[in-house]
Amino acid sequence: MKISKPFITLFFTLFLALAWTPAYAQITPKTIPMTMPVEAYRLDKSTLLLTLSLDMAPEWYTYADNPGGMGKPTRLSGSSAAGNAILPRYPVPIVKPDAYDPSVMVNTYKSGTKLFAVVPADAPIFPIKLRIDLLLCHPTRCIPVRRDITYGEQGLDIASLPAAQDQPWWPTYKSLAREDAAPSESTATEITESGYVQWNFTPEYMQPGLEVRSLLSAILMGLLAGLILNIMPCVLPVVSLKLSAILNSTNAESEEERIANFREHNVFFALGILAFFLFLAIILGGTGQAWGALFQKKWLVLTVAGVIFALSLSLFGLFHLPVIDLKFGAESKNPRVKAFFTGNLTTLLATPCSGPFLGGVLSWALVQGPILIATVFISIGIGMSLPYILLIINPSLSRYLPKGGPWIEYVEKGIAFFLVATAFYLVSIALGDTALRILAPLWAILLGGWLWVQTKDSLPSRKWIIRIVCIALFVGLLVWTTPAPVEDSVWEPFDAVELSQRIGKEKLFVDFTADWCPTCKALEATVLTPANIQRWKQKYGVKFIKVDLTERNIEAEALLRALGSMSIPTAALFSPGPDSNSPIVLRDLFTESQLENILKSWKK
Repeated sequence: MKISKPFITLFFTLFLALAWTPAYAQITPKTIPMTMPVEAYRLDKSTLLLTLSLDMAPEWYTYADNPGGMGKPTRLSGSSAAGNAILPRYPVPIVKPDAYDPSVMVNTYKSGTKLFAVVPADAPIFPIKLRIDLLLCHPTRCIPVRRDITYGEQGLDIASLPAAQDQPWWPTYKSLAREDAAPSESTATEITESGYVQWNFTPEYMQPGLEVRSLLSAILMGLLAGLILNIMPCVLPVVSLKLSAILNSTNAESEEERIANFREHNVFFALGILAFFLFLAIILGGTGQAWGALFQKKWLVLTVAGVIFALSLSLFGLFHLPVIDLKFGAESKNPRVKAFFTGNLTTLLATPCSGPFLGGVLSWALVQGPILIATVFISIGIGMSLPYILLIINPSLSRYLPKGGPWIEYVEKGIAFFLVATAFYLVSIALGDTALRILAPLWAILLGGWLWVQTKDSLPSRKWIIRIVCIALFVGLLVWTTPAPVEDSVWEPFDAVELSQRIGKEKLFVDFTADWCPTCKALEATVLTPANIQRWKQKYGVKFIKVDLTERNIEAEALLRALGSMSIPTAALFSPGPDSNSPIVLRDLFTESQLENILKSWKK
């Protein structure tokens, strides 16, 4: 079957539709259970004060400008007719358990809450354009709200406005203004009456030039980050899926049919990647969770492990899977659906990794509106799909793929064993290291047993070499998974209240990690080794604190967001003294020399 140019045009049209449809689906409906009246007051001769009231129906609420454990922050922005930006001031929120997850403490605004906006009174002032962006929630559902509001007519006289000092809410505003007027007295942390730590940082970044500040830079860096994502540690199981799928797509009798199948496979494989990125945009944008946080849910990890294990068993010929069957030469009733869902699974397995550029892109994107979030996530998806888009454009590259032959069976079984290892690894993430100590040697036994049977008719020398290698592999995995003697850890555990009390008094290195984050494990094996940490502790007097996000940790996630990050690995260095509320943040990957240079700058 030959795919025509109109079909390629359809692919890119469908891509654009996918890129924008979910985003527009989240745009505020015409009628919402909320009104937002705006009023203006005279603050002094040169300043105007606006109030925007959040008047909601019973049981509705919205998240604060710093939402805490989850949710989308409320943002008020705008400018006067002269182009002067307003200065928003947000009231003190109410800390309460979230309606969707009572284990999560969030900062909220109730009905009647007033947001304040200071406007310089340089002529012309009116009309003033405001934009309010928030997530309006009820115990049963949430509505994203974005409103553009124009207040005042041209020529309105400030002197005719009532004085702000005469209003009943004046003490509330005065306390907020006093806090803004005395930044030197502000602290990096605050502990509420409920014991919940509210972090307040203005982080600096190790590579500020790579930070995202606009949609254009977010799209460009997203494309590059998505492309790099293809070679991150998470990609190893993905490589086997891609290899199997691409080799399957070339199983055709004629060269013309081979190229057509090859192109069609890559079209739907790329669509599967893009569709899953849109799914991530909706989930992460709506919940405020960090990149890779889906793997904090044990049921999801075990489900993915089960799917991958089933794929591996199908490659051993035990059964045929109805949708995704990776066996070479297997006929599929709907190869397009197969390629699409293979793209979905490929992207899911890649999400625990965060490579270069991705951390800054995610941190900027996930606090934007739904359209911008979807746009940036699509750019990451295009970057990850770029190799396959190139193959769609130039399908003649398929001639470089190997033809079928007896050797293909060994590739098939190699992929099968790699998928078994991936499934076992995911099970160990969900159930702990004890499961890995059982499953890793079991994997070596399975591999050794298969090779033992396959080489029974081989030359004796070859047969025994393979068997000795398998026995060595089994012993190596047994030793590797055996618990080491208990020693004093170079890391200190994370405690939110204790950390808040130590910031500003000690040199602290705080590292965010998780068992499901291969990039984090790569850093721990190369940079953050026990030997390096012990040396740095003695040489620079730094205390090292590990924040584990393997499972949901609300206080740790709030700290991560306060540091301007929505992905791991992330690390922060806190110096003692007045600069403690401006930690240096290291995103994604960093080297031993980069960290060493920062630590040297602390030494007095």
